[in-house]
Amino acid sequence: MLLTDNPIPDADGDRFGFRAHAEVLCSAITTTEDLPLTIGVFGPWGMGKSSFMKVCQDLLGNKGIPTVWFNPWKYDQRDEIWHALIQSVLTEIAQELERRRLSGDLALRERMAGALETVRRLSQAAAWLLARRAAGPLTAGVVTADDMAAAQAALTEPGTETYQHVNHFERDFKDVVAAYTDGGRLVLFVDDLDRCTPDAAITVLDSLKLFLGEASCVFVLAMDYQVVAEAAARRFNSEAPDEARGRQYLEKLIHFPYHLPGVSFEAIVRHLQDKITESGLSGSRELWELIEVAFESNPRRVRRFVNGLNLTAMTLRLNPDDPPSRRLLLHAGTLLALRMKHPGFFAALQSDPDVWRRYDDAEFDKTDLSGQDAALAQENPGVRRLLAAVAHRRAGFAFPDPPTPTEIRLLTQVLTVTGGPPNGGAVPSAAFTAEGTVGEGPGHDA
Repeated sequence: MLLTDNPIPDADGDRFGFRAHAEVLCSAITTTEDLPLTIGVFGPWGMGKSSFMKVCQDLLGNKGIPTVWFNPWKYDQRDEIWHALIQSVLTEIAQELERRRLSGDLALRERMAGALETVRRLSQAAAWLLARRAAGPLTAGVVTADDMAAAQAALTEPGTETYQHVNHFERDFKDVVAAYTDGGRLVLFVDDLDRCTPDAAITVLDSLKLFLGEASCVFVLAMDYQVVAEAAARRFNSEAPDEARGRQYLEKLIHFPYHLPGVSFEAIVRHLQDKITESGLSGSRELWELIEVAFESNPRRVRRFVNGLNLTAMTLRLNPDDPPSRRLLLHAGTLLALRMKHPGFFAALQSDPDVWRRYDDAEFDKTDLSGQDAALAQENPGVRRLLAAVAHRRAGFAFPDPPTPTEIRLLTQVLTVTGGPPNGGAVPSAAFTAEGTVGEGPGHDA
């Protein structure tokens, strides 16, 4: 069983307790009087920002409040992004206005037809502006200015009217939104800003400020605050980014910062426990202790770990005459966590398998590491804490003693197949088949 990173589609799919918090935020969205309003949903990568906003979108839809979803990560170029954002909103509005026009009485049809004509002109103005902005980079001086002007004229028929709509975009868009929402509000969700390139992320924010700044809209932006603040800082000075100025930029643009509530680890266990295909591990206190120490309460990272563990277990079972022991599976889980969280230590294990045992002994004896072991711990912050959590002499748990060099070699080969080599290194030749490993025994210690 493989788990995806797709956000939940609606409130009914909520497994992490987002709904109660989403209802509070949606209540604020629906009752705020001074619009436009910009809300920043802040949270680290993998903590469920997209799912939280999907819950919000569903709840608002149930209240009859129109929404538009935009993902700028799909677009590479800055000009593409702001144009796609504007056209996405206009397309959504046009479809609904057309539906009303076709189903309404004469007065409504005339009113909707007028609004649709404004939408058409706004769309044309945006397309024309995109053509003008892209002309220089795309032609690279090969086409003359007169030729480019003629091409643009043929494409979008710009004229005095189009110039006017570029200059009055905010006012006209405000009127269109008013017609679309019957005097209410439009909520625009912008997802994955922190996945964009720095220039692209700031382009989206600038577009909201420059083109949509007077309409009765609520903009809900999902982002990792630190990532986007750093992008804003580089925008002002790429050579020596001013972090304070980057934060000030966001503070001016974001009217209300909403920090996503953390997901409880218990909720993650309830949601994913039955997704672990090895029945002997799904309820293992040791496995879930490993997961919590390694990945805390980050749903995305835990899902990726579960995917890797399931594939690893399936690969280890290719030889039906020699199924993997619980010991080997727990070691596979620990090595997978090391590969994901501490690839430098994972790589060191391949050349010095005994380093794990030395860390284990140091934890039991409460002594300091020395020499290369101490340097390795310094280069991989957190690795000693993780290995201490799975120490076989830890009270209250039944972790196995550190793996043998043979077990480490076997599991490293399997994990390379099921999860890729650490740090993008070369993939070693496959050494595990349905008949067992090539050149060495399976190393299934009891």
